[in-house]
Amino acid sequence: MILAYAIIVLIILAILFRRDLSALGQFSFRGGWIFIGGVMGLFILQAGLVTYAPGQSLWQMIILNLSQIALIALFLLNHQIPGAKLFALGVALNVLVMVVNGGWMPVTPEMTHFVHPDRPVIEQVRPGSSKNIILPRSETNLWVLSDIIPVILPWRRNAVSVGDILLVAGTAQFIFQATAKKKRNTLAAGQV
Repeated sequence: MILAYAIIVLIILAILFRRDLSALGQFSFRGGWIFIGGVMGLFILQAGLVTYAPGQSLWQMIILNLSQIALIALFLLNHQIPGAKLFALGVALNVLVMVVNGGWMPVTPEMTHFVHPDRPVIEQVRPGSSKNIILPRSETNLWVLSDIIPVILPWRRNAVSVGDILLVAGTAQFIFQATAKKKRNTLAAGQV
């Protein structure tokens, strides 16, 4: 969710800095629209399963990890695009910590309480509508790559991982390096 907020803020900043956002649509992607559509389909399936299917199922974990791996492949295939390598590295770090912790993104009970102070915290449980699993720090493999960074937004609290920070950095690089400043018309009103 933090990436969605970051994209909105980055686009607003690009507009304020008078960047030419139309340049973003001029990139050609390797792998074709079928591959891109397949990745998007996996993410839609992932979102539906994680959000609406109760508990932790093997299918949820498989679809979650397949969608992430397909996304890494898409960005590595398109490594020439600004920010693609950072984005792929961020997703890879997130997948790595998820795989070594049973397929879900670990978050400590303390960080869960920080994000949701009004909810009870039960260890070894995946909260509803979440890709996280609550694990104590001592039981979390590669803890430093899990959701350990607290973020306070005006409308909500969140926790992000180092991988998430790289995703935001890759997105910022794409938006600001792929766009140029809009050129002003330098001709005077009366000149031809």
